[in-house]
Amino acid sequence: MRLLFFLVGLFLMSQSVISQKADSTFYITKGKGFEFHFFQNQYQMNIDFRGQFRASYPYDNFPKTSDEFEEETTKLGINRARIKIGGHVSKSYYTYYFEQDIKGGNLLDFRIQIEKYSFLKLRVGQWKARYSRERVISSGKQQGLDRSLLNRIFTIDRQQGVSVYGNLDGGSAANFNYWLSAFTGTGRGNGGDGDNSLMYLLRLQWNPNGIPLKFLGSDLAYHKKFISSVAIAGVTNTSPYTAFSTSGGGQLIGYETEEEGLYKVDQLLFETAFKYKGFSWQQEFHFKNLDDKIENEETLLIGNYAQLGYFLHHSFSKIPESLEVFIRQSFYDADYEISANNNYEYTMGCNWFFKGHKNKLTLEYSYIEYSEFDSVNSSGSNVRLQWDVSIF
Repeated sequence: MRLLFFLVGLFLMSQSVISQKADSTFYITKGKGFEFHFFQNQYQMNIDFRGQFRASYPYDNFPKTSDEFEEETTKLGINRARIKIGGHVSKSYYTYYFEQDIKGGNLLDFRIQIEKYSFLKLRVGQWKARYSRERVISSGKQQGLDRSLLNRIFTIDRQQGVSVYGNLDGGSAANFNYWLSAFTGTGRGNGGDGDNSLMYLLRLQWNPNGIPLKFLGSDLAYHKKFISSVAIAGVTNTSPYTAFSTSGGGQLIGYETEEEGLYKVDQLLFETAFKYKGFSWQQEFHFKNLDDKIENEETLLIGNYAQLGYFLHHSFSKIPESLEVFIRQSFYDADYEISANNNYEYTMGCNWFFKGHKNKLTLEYSYIEYSEFDSVNSSGSNVRLQWDVSIF
């Protein structure tokens, strides 16, 4: 939080000086929040606040252990609270972004970009690695109330490092995006584990319709022309961790030891997505090979999720335009060599958009079935209601 206060204080001082120049403006925009512009727009800053208020029963999130599965309770409270600050400095292509978790007190994103050329851009700092579409989409702009069951297993989440990326446009269907990144590989808030190894990531995305599909849930824009993407991605890493989350590096079930360079993890992803006339589709198929250097054992995990949403008003005019329905199915196999070890999620829900993703209400029902908790099958239902709202 001291970093946040420093940034706010620095900005207020600069604004005080700039105001004397009679060359600064500030206003609220539709998409980016409260904006400040000065020196003929050479410098720009936007600030926004977002909160998620959630009621749930019997689980706030998908259980991660058998103990969590047995702890059934009704919860009502703040799920997320964030402050976001972004903009550009001197030139419009020198951009920056900062995001602070107000509830947990964690620095989530802090990055700077040079984006002068569409085919070659540079980013340094900490951010959500551009690996899987489901994880990259903001929690405030996703279609479901939360991400799928398999996200926790396969996400590499936020990392610190450097990335080159861009769009290669050869005309028509010859349109591609790429991301090539090197990270410390130890998760949010961690600069390294001391063994000098790095995480390497490559994502290649084909845009068959000549336009990149944005990392954004739901077809709010009602695309009259079909727009889609097909992506493959790979990542390799050696670290003390077998999983990552907003909390940083962590462990999957059965992996409790944390030592430098203990686990070598290689992952592959195949992904599809499209939007068309109110329909939206997302799908990911994951492979994850986990090599335990102490036990000399390798474990292969696989998983898949598919999600489809639609604004029913486009087929039934009496249904309100603001209502969207969606369904999702996901599964992961915690060890491909062991039979009857799959875990499943079946979700259905609806969104009511008051002001797009800036102000929406989501109701979601999930049926979950686990097979890896203490070798005992566990199943149950979960209902959650959430209001996601940004101030500006």
